[in-house]
Amino acid sequence: MKTLLITGAEGFTGWRLTQHLEQRGYDVIGGVRNRARKLAFERRHGKALVCDVSDAINVARVVASAKPDGIIHLAGQSRPYAAADEPLTAYQSIVSAWANVLDAARRIVPRCHVVLASACDVYGDTANSGQQLKETDATNPTTTFGALKSAAEQIAGTFFNNYHLNITIARPFHYTGPNQSDAFFLGNVARMLATWDISEQGTNMQLPDLDCERDMLHVQDVVEAYTRLLEDGKPNEIYNICSGKTVRVGEMVRHLVRLSGKPLTVSELSTSEENQVKKLWGDNNKLRSELGWSPTRTVEQALLDLYKGHQAEAAPTHR
Repeated sequence: MKTLLITGAEGFTGWRLTQHLEQRGYDVIGGVRNRARKLAFERRHGKALVCDVSDAINVARVVASAKPDGIIHLAGQSRPYAAADEPLTAYQSIVSAWANVLDAARRIVPRCHVVLASACDVYGDTANSGQQLKETDATNPTTTFGALKSAAEQIAGTFFNNYHLNITIARPFHYTGPNQSDAFFLGNVARMLATWDISEQGTNMQLPDLDCERDMLHVQDVVEAYTRLLEDGKPNEIYNICSGKTVRVGEMVRHLVRLSGKPLTVSELSTSEENQVKKLWGDNNKLRSELGWSPTRTVEQALLDLYKGHQAEAAPTHR
């Protein structure tokens, strides 16, 4: 396998995965959202194609142009609250997108290995048992985002059963690292801390859901997991990408506060995100035992890299 197509290649995970796979000798073509992103991606990495995954004709043209040996499909809505606000747009970027990518593969490169990025949100209410979640556990999504990912997984199963495509599904749990957008909770906390002015904002930071527990990874460990799935993931199989342990959201926030060096206290808002699962805890034994992957970075390292990135962005520039 030499030529790869990565959709969402300009994103938080995508460009790191592109870089990692290029270092392993792959010829990577980035699928990006528009021409401006195409030009930016090509300056940094190499070849890119504009790929609107919600447009079946556009996706087919991209796949026909690239003729990849492997596809890693990362593109699509990745923020649960945004999916709830715009469900039709989210449907098109998640469910329709999976169908578009798989149908293009079926028609043009039927032997291509396709790795699809789902999410731990598909487990939903099953997680409320408090137990480690295995790939064989029931999916009971409680959010629009989780329901759409679950529907996309069912579509992938149909393409495997009917057309025998080589499909592997990844279910990443939560992760963070350098340059994570402030559209995500920890990215937003890091940005706020990097720009916090005590004289104007005081010394108390109020945030919701501090008592929740999350299975958290460094983005680079997730990149390496996707690589293992691409190279050795089995057809019609689902793999959790997770650490196998949890950390409280409040602990992560307070660690970021310590990294900032600012004398702030953290308190919990009384409001909570709707349908919030209190504990999301994954079992990674399948990925470990079958493919030899294991995380090598700590949560503390992920948070340090996250904060440093936002601190660098917030630093004044001198001419």
